Amino acid sequence: MIIVSIHKKVPVVIPHFRAPEPLMIAIDHLHRQRGIEVEIFVRDNSEDNILFTRAINEGLKKYAFTDEFDYILMLNQDACLSEDCLLNMVLAMDAIPSAGIAGPILLSEDGSINWRGSADAFPWGKHIVSDLALLPDHPYETYWNNGACMLLRSAMIREIGLLDPNMKFVCSDADYSFTARARGWSCIVVPNAFVQHEPAGSQSLTPWIDKLKLEDQLYFADKWLTGNLYRRLAFEGPRLTDELVNTHLAKTREVLAIYSHHNL
Repeated sequence: MIIVSIHKKVPVVIPHFRAPEPLMIAIDHLHRQRGIEVEIFVRDNSEDNILFTRAINEGLKKYAFTDEFDYILMLNQDACLSEDCLLNMVLAMDAIPSAGIAGPILLSEDGSINWRGSADAFPWGKHIVSDLALLPDHPYETYWNNGACMLLRSAMIREIGLLDPNMKFVCSDADYSFTARARGWSCIVVPNAFVQHEPAGSQSLTPWIDKLKLEDQLYFADKWLTGNLYRRLAFEGPRLTDELVNTHLAKTREVLAIYSHHNL
């Protein structure tokens, strides 16, 4: 049965690089979506390769800063949505206004789950897997969403901005998820939405790409883990040893405890 869409059209942003056959298969699956009309934006990196993050941002700039679209899907060129996938993600986002990012269950070709949520983000992303029978029957939160397929709320994009292009190829999905959560949005997994995507499709044996991934990892660490990004940007940064920072924090906590004692 064909479901008549009562939802706004959903733009789909796909970075493409020299893989026309998987791209055509992915697009064919998008055209089969039930209950949701899609508008497909393919950023072809085959000649001028601006890489993943900037390609996604090009699409987000095109669609996010208008009231015409409530959601935008970012999708890998080799990710194939089941027929109800997009509708189920949209319905989940509609039901959870605090959700800024939603992701589906990612399946391998043999039907096994290769992502149903994320654990470690550093040094490399760690996927949570399980049997299909163990999936809950309702959306649930995850630490960060997988960039192979992420449904973004346009209102969130307008609030927190685009993906950080300093992470050119990897890490930008985890970074964007943490940025969203830091601003009060949640990241959810929709257990009745399925996408076939092999993790190996995002890997590379090209030394240039492998070098970029390592640089992305280091920038992610500087931004979220070490404080080195702040040290490079701030006037006082070179003086901020761990000892000095901890000393100032201890003094601040002592004063704050006094205010708290008086129930202010």
